[in-house]
Amino acid sequence: MAYALFALLILESFLVAWLVPRPQAFVVVLPPLATLGVAAWLAPRVVRLVRGHRELKDAYAHELGFARQLMESVEHGLTVTDEDGRFVFVNRAYARMLGVTPERVLGRTPFEFTLPEDHETLTQARDQRDLGTTSTYRTRLRRPDGSLLEVAVTGSPRWLAGRIVGNVAAVVPLRELREAGDGNDRSF
Repeated sequence: MAYALFALLILESFLVAWLVPRPQAFVVVLPPLATLGVAAWLAPRVVRLVRGHRELKDAYAHELGFARQLMESVEHGLTVTDEDGRFVFVNRAYARMLGVTPERVLGRTPFEFTLPEDHETLTQARDQRDLGTTSTYRTRLRRPDGSLLEVAVTGSPRWLAGRIVGNVAAVVPLRELREAGDGNDRSF
């Protein structure tokens, strides 16, 4: 449709130039003709660019949905924190460990759910991740009802464009680790 419109406008410009046999007609008609020619040349390129952007956006949304589905399907807790150490994502399994909804965890820090006696361990682990190293440690989570849950946390730095922008952690209740082994594993 756009091509037909361009063709009609160009044809009209030629008709005006042909019907008005003055030399000034070409001077008047030449700039709009040039503009129409450039627009006709650009139109398919812009359409391809917009179409490619839409396809890329759809593919990104699909991949993001797939990643979220994977993170929600695991039985262990998964968390993502930002540079300030605040949760930007927690899966439902982690929220269940805490006895809250994921929304009640977002924007807060792991320190708010960890016993004060274990804060030094969290600080050391975060310092390691800030240096680009993965760490595994043991800590205790406090639920709103006051009960405690002992967990093993394996955290890794979250990289973006060559710099650390937070952390990603897997959180597993220790009783599950002990049940998976022979029951004598005391490394945690």
